[in-house]
Amino acid sequence: MMTLDTEDEILQDFLVEAEEILEGLNEELVELENQPNDSELLNSIFRGFHTIKGGAGFLSLDAMVALCHKCEDLFNILRQGERVVDANMMDTFLKVLDILNTMFAETKSGQFPTSADPEVLNQLSHYLNSDVVAEPEPVIETPAAASSAEGDDITDEEFESLLDQLHGEGSPGDNASKPPPAAPAGGDDITEEEFDAFLDELDQSKKEEAKATPVSATPPPAVEKPAAKIAATASAKQNKPAEAKAAASPKPAETTVRVDTQRLDDIMNMVGELVLVRNRISTLESALHDEEMAKAVSNLAVVTGDLQMAVMKTRMQPIKKVFGRFPRVVRDLARTLEKDINLELRGENTDLDKNLVEALADPLVHLVRNSVDHGIEMPDVREAAGKSRQGLVVLSAAQEGDHILLMISDDGAGMDANVLRRKAVEKGMIDEDAASRLTDSESYALIFAPGFSMKAEISDISGRGVGMDVVKTSISKLNGVIEIVSELGVGTTLTIKVPLTLAIMPTLMVMLGEQIFAFPLVSVNEIFHLDLTKTNVVDGQQTIIVRNKTLPLFYLRKWLTESFSNLEPSDGEPTIEHVVIVNVGTQRVGFVVDKLIGQEEVVIKPLGALLHGTKGLAGATITGDGSIALILDFPELMAHYSHRGY
Repeated sequence: MMTLDTEDEILQDFLVEAEEILEGLNEELVELENQPNDSELLNSIFRGFHTIKGGAGFLSLDAMVALCHKCEDLFNILRQGERVVDANMMDTFLKVLDILNTMFAETKSGQFPTSADPEVLNQLSHYLNSDVVAEPEPVIETPAAASSAEGDDITDEEFESLLDQLHGEGSPGDNASKPPPAAPAGGDDITEEEFDAFLDELDQSKKEEAKATPVSATPPPAVEKPAAKIAATASAKQNKPAEAKAAASPKPAETTVRVDTQRLDDIMNMVGELVLVRNRISTLESALHDEEMAKAVSNLAVVTGDLQMAVMKTRMQPIKKVFGRFPRVVRDLARTLEKDINLELRGENTDLDKNLVEALADPLVHLVRNSVDHGIEMPDVREAAGKSRQGLVVLSAAQEGDHILLMISDDGAGMDANVLRRKAVEKGMIDEDAASRLTDSESYALIFAPGFSMKAEISDISGRGVGMDVVKTSISKLNGVIEIVSELGVGTTLTIKVPLTLAIMPTLMVMLGEQIFAFPLVSVNEIFHLDLTKTNVVDGQQTIIVRNKTLPLFYLRKWLTESFSNLEPSDGEPTIEHVVIVNVGTQRVGFVVDKLIGQEEVVIKPLGALLHGTKGLAGATITGDGSIALILDFPELMAHYSHRGY
């Protein structure tokens, strides 16, 4: 079996460019279904398939060429107004994208892509060969149109011929026998850049010229047409000797380079080590009280911070890489459920760590599918409730300080806290007395419990009670938190808060006994001093009331004593304790600590063999004074210890 050279630079360039085009096509096709007559969309999609076809043809990826060629021909018909996109045709185009993605996966692995599904190819052929369904619009004769008829401008067939000359091959249906327009008398040549730019802009400029030119019996003065100049140049380029090419103006130098992600990770690790050294030097300087040293350390801190931010930006990717898949997800799911749903994407250019982009993909898919399936009502139900038949789902992202806020909101039915409480009791998750004490927010959080589902019937979309549990677990692993706000009959909003990067983490340093621990700052809600005489015990669990909300209270030192001998309590129990309120998933709890040290940026290091496997620890780090601090994993900590009640 013949294989591809995956190290080939041309192949890699093609894969990078074509995958970007495919991501764009995924969004553009869904948008086209709502705006079937949008000429810019039609032209953009046509160019996308044409570009992929050209690159695939150069690399002899015949299966990809054959599939893209049929799509290109069909979009040529669509953009000429001879057909209009409908839902069934869009289903076929989306199947084409799925096949192309499979072909790219095969190509990446070094294999030539297998042929497309014959049924899909036959469906494309059917659309190509069947009678047209759209009547051409009447043409008003204008001077521009008249000059085109006289041969000064180029026809659509000639334009297609030029595009194919650019990519080095013709396409069936091209009028190959028709010669290009004659060269203008001046014979002036154009550069490569002008040639490419004119090809992209020619179609649009023709339409704008036709609209702008008033109907008049007097033709305008003859002007040399750029299209004729392009056509003449295209013909001349085929016969131009090699020596003449050397005289052409040089192309601008490339402004980007492709770097292996492992190299970026290595650089980030080195910056992390630099941050630790900076923290250590800052601590030493504070003990010296030397003014010149203080200035030098201050400059080091600034430079280190700038370097840290610059390296972080090289690892950043726009959240659009995740958001781009959702127009297709919502469109397909809404079509299956026979719902009418509009998806709005906001903040697509918000940047975050590439590792977070990849890790957030699956949780967001679960949440969006949940909004479409559970949140948005059927059109008739919405209309009866006085709403628009079309539901709205909004997916947004924004950066706030050192974390990212992701929001998934819908204008659907909302959640009924009483129904959720009753369902939890029916499933044996809690008793009626405990359910009655749950606040509405706590009731909404029940949807993240393992096995909890409001669906009466199990389908391939939902009903198994695993999706939302997976979401909570995935977000917790990213040191993130989830909050739910819902109003019955109005809609639901889920907010996810995750750190900007996982490489360097802001933390709150605390002391338990003689050991330093680090709380991920993204999870910390507030800190206060507690009078232990003002606590209560509910169902055997010690609690505190914070802003009229009852929160469970836990003693970390008691939890971790079995793993760390240096956490033994000192003689005599204090009456005043430091309490840190922490968000754990959708829950808010209080942890009692012995001492607060302060905030510090840390680099997470793996645990040594002695502590490996210790429950509730995410890793370790070196503090500014050279001590070892252990970084807590709150979700695992709660799962392992909270049932003990202290």
